[in-house]
Amino acid sequence: MAGTRKTAVAVVLAALALTATACNDNADKGADKNAAPAAPTPAAATTPAGTPSAAPTGGAKPEKASPAVYLEQVTQKTGAAKSAKITETITIGDIAMKGTGAISWADGLQGDLTMDMSGSPLGKGIALLTGSESAPYRFTKDGMYLRVGGDAVQVLDGKHWVHYSAADQAKASGGTANQFKDADPVEGVRLLIATGKVAEVGEETVAGKATTHYSGVLNADDIAKASGKGLSQEKLDGIKQKLAASGITSERIDVWVDTDQLVVQRTETGDTSAGAFKASVLYSDYGTAVNTTAPAASDVVEASALAKLSKGGGAS
Repeated sequence: MAGTRKTAVAVVLAALALTATACNDNADKGADKNAAPAAPTPAAATTPAGTPSAAPTGGAKPEKASPAVYLEQVTQKTGAAKSAKITETITIGDIAMKGTGAISWADGLQGDLTMDMSGSPLGKGIALLTGSESAPYRFTKDGMYLRVGGDAVQVLDGKHWVHYSAADQAKASGGTANQFKDADPVEGVRLLIATGKVAEVGEETVAGKATTHYSGVLNADDIAKASGKGLSQEKLDGIKQKLAASGITSERIDVWVDTDQLVVQRTETGDTSAGAFKASVLYSDYGTAVNTTAPAASDVVEASALAKLSKGGGAS
């Protein structure tokens, strides 16, 4: 019975390896290759002409600056902030998941994220491992950690964390990039710039803040032309792999920027056979303290060991 329980837990843990980092990939793999998001249509500003407004506390958008030029300035200002709290919402058809936490991009991308899966079929499975329909994740430069609880701790010989290296995540997602990196607001803006056809949609209020909305549609041809636009070759290769694995020919990217030249929200949208998908990240509290560290090695089980366990190889 003990062996059966260990095998069952290992299988579930392996299935949940990319819950927080590849939800977009899971949706994309059923995509309609011929379905491309509609190109953005510029909209009139919502602020009436001549209405006085308070001077921005940060750098104001230069007059007549093109969207691409202004967004380059946004990457500098947002990059200098180094960290933020995030709320991530992922919907695929009628299924929804929500993550909350904080990230830092000062030295690679690191942070903590708790995914509420009560709106997903994975919710029941994760409850067996963590004690609730949510999953606490920790991201460091060497990979991702999932904290387990309840009976799973006993099954894993008293250990509380499962470690998934970048290689483990890439293998499980068919070679695609770590989706947690997409939470980086700086790279999100650079990706929008890389479309080569970013448009200013208009003035909108998001999370109680006055923002300017920018939008663009990214496809494989854009990626080929994006070298030298602030994205690393590793990032470009990851995007190529993601699009190739998913079968999506293009996806829409939207970014909302406040008067301090900080990203307030970023979304990616597209269509799949399971319904429309939308991945959205809301940013707040820029400069918040993020002190994420890897769990003690003595309290960690490697995902590779779980893979062996799920095949009946036994636990170490």
